[in-house]
Amino acid sequence: MPRKYRFTQKNSAVAQNGSTPNISSCTTYEEKDPEQPKVEERGEWANKWEFILSCIGLSVGLGNVWRFPYLAYENGGAAFLIAYIILQFLIGKPMYFLELVLGQYSGKGPTTLWALNPSAKGIGISQAIISLVVAIYYNVIMAYTLYYMFASMQGTLPWTVCKEEWKQFGCVEKTTRRMQYCDSAQNITTNCRCPLNATFDVSLPYNCTNVSYVGNPTAVAELYFYKEVIQKAPNLYPEDMGNPLWKLTLCHFASWIIVVVCLIKGIKTSGKVVYFSATFPYVILLILLIRGATLDGAIDGVLYFVVPKWEKLLDLKVWVAAASQMFFSLSVSFGGIIMLGSFNKFKNNVYGDAILIAVMDLITSIIAGFVIFTTFGGMAKELGVDVQDVAKGGYGMAFVAYPEALSNLPPSQLWSILFFFMLYNLGLDSEFALLETTITCLTDEYPRLRKYKSHLYIGFGVAGFLIALPCVTPAGDYIVTLLDSYGADFSLLFLATCECIAVFWVYGIRRFVKDVTYMLGSPPRPSWYWAFCWTFCSPVLIGLLFIYRMVKFSPPKVENDDVFPEFAQSIGWAVTAFVMCPIPLMFLYKLLFQVKGCLWERLIMITTPTSEWGPNDGSTMKHDLKMDEMMENMTIITQ
Repeated sequence: MPRKYRFTQKNSAVAQNGSTPNISSCTTYEEKDPEQPKVEERGEWANKWEFILSCIGLSVGLGNVWRFPYLAYENGGAAFLIAYIILQFLIGKPMYFLELVLGQYSGKGPTTLWALNPSAKGIGISQAIISLVVAIYYNVIMAYTLYYMFASMQGTLPWTVCKEEWKQFGCVEKTTRRMQYCDSAQNITTNCRCPLNATFDVSLPYNCTNVSYVGNPTAVAELYFYKEVIQKAPNLYPEDMGNPLWKLTLCHFASWIIVVVCLIKGIKTSGKVVYFSATFPYVILLILLIRGATLDGAIDGVLYFVVPKWEKLLDLKVWVAAASQMFFSLSVSFGGIIMLGSFNKFKNNVYGDAILIAVMDLITSIIAGFVIFTTFGGMAKELGVDVQDVAKGGYGMAFVAYPEALSNLPPSQLWSILFFFMLYNLGLDSEFALLETTITCLTDEYPRLRKYKSHLYIGFGVAGFLIALPCVTPAGDYIVTLLDSYGADFSLLFLATCECIAVFWVYGIRRFVKDVTYMLGSPPRPSWYWAFCWTFCSPVLIGLLFIYRMVKFSPPKVENDDVFPEFAQSIGWAVTAFVMCPIPLMFLYKLLFQVKGCLWERLIMITTPTSEWGPNDGSTMKHDLKMDEMMENMTIITQ
């Protein structure tokens, strides 16, 4: 039986006495036991479309429907869009291409690919953790969409009728402009509200308008979401927590079952599901766009969305908002892009894929913006209010304003079911990638676990459901906000900065371009653009954005603009530390315990690619490359 050998690099490449070692002391050939159990292969996409649709599904998510349109409206309309496109060319597109290349070239997940720079392995661990954190609370938001989809199957949409107990909150069945009380002393005499909530007020010398609510008007759709669906608590203190809401818990449980079933065989099953889940939302978006464009007043909403406020381009907050949306929309630095690319065929044209996916993400965001604001324009026209009175941010876009708008489109039940089913499909693809990233990192580190992948998905699904139970309590909205603000905000910028430095400044831009050229047959064009973005724009701009976010950070708020309690903020910072700490800790561990020699020699060793790094095409050239690199490092040390 022929012997099999595995090439390895010893840590003793630098002798303890500082002398120059021989190559024989740096390398060895260890005999591999032929009786070792066979490790299951990682797998590969069945075809290119499964990969592309999975990438689109990861990048195009719930945020494209509610976050992008509102941020554009809030930050200068087309001015925000211009900032978004510029940053996508300077940061988004280069980072997306980088991560696809890293995954496809190495055939490794976010943790094991750092054989190219062992000191940076903590980046991959942090990406696995952040993906898991986001997957846990993201599925809670998906549970909201299931709740609304099932609620849409009733004869009367429940967010169209005020309950008796909601009247004390000023419940109205349609969004209504806030009306001031009549006051002749302040010349408020026209279209004003009767002080006594009467048809007329005999004490006033002019007519007043009677209203049916007490206090300020609040749309029933808003009260339904906050009082019925999530039953939002007044604060985040333990006594406000309450028990899990049974309806929301069932939806949350159902969502985890769907995710686990679709992922039970990894990309073999998820790759088939995306044919529907990644394309169906576009069908519904186009139908809703055509329907919204026919509404009276639709043009008002479009103008509100696209008319630029050029002075906003001089506001740094607009650029920060555009950068934040770009990172979350493209899912850069979450590890999911690397994971999806690692299952590609080695010679796949990843350059064209990166451009296509980035363009599709932008187009989807713009289409969603038109869908939202044509509908809001028609809604504002019907109610006699401004578009800004019906536009809401965050959850409010999807679960308050749009449900009310859908109730005016007959048959309202059908449109509501389709809309929320579309939202769930948008979230489902992103959830696939987030959970798959964590599992892939685990099975790449421990390959023998690959044959237990089904068990891992079930285990992670059960654990994710149990961990997220506090998110479906009356205080759950605050917990979701806490995890989103501290677990996946500025910490993501920190990961992206470290990733750029580790690849382009340590591994080296020339090495990276050489790898791309070997894989694709030619270097990326135009070369000046990629070199400028990779070596300067991406690391510097992302680093500056991270510093800005840290300096300008303000804690999330509860009711009445009060910030979260100090204990909650402490938990939030603990989550941030949990996500970010693997990067410095792994660097120090490898520097202090895995190599020997003086400080410079240690730094050389932990930043030199190991024998595990090389092209995933089955060639033996990576052995020669590693030998050349070690020879170069030995020369550096002797000098």
